[in-house]
Amino acid sequence: MQRAAASSSRQHAYRLMEQLGLRWVRLYDARHAVLKYLAVNGVPDVILAAWAGHTNAAFTKARYVAPDAEDLRSAADALDGLHGVG
Repeated sequence: MQRAAASSSRQHAYRLMEQLGLRWVRLYDARHAVLKYLAVNGVPDVILAAWAGHTNAAFTKARYVAPDAEDLRSAADALDGLHGVG
């Protein structure tokens, strides 16, 4: 029963994306993107965990919030400032 509800919700979301002219994204990827966005914008870990439906904030952070190349670029730019580059 739960699997059928998830499938129905997923199909509904994809129809909405199409109707609104939005780029199609997997809901799984959207979940990761939202949690990462919230994390890098200062939302506390316990709130992220609650948003994701988890009881363990460390699990949520480790599973859904991993830095990517773009995140690391801003750290590299900051380091350049320390060295007087840029």
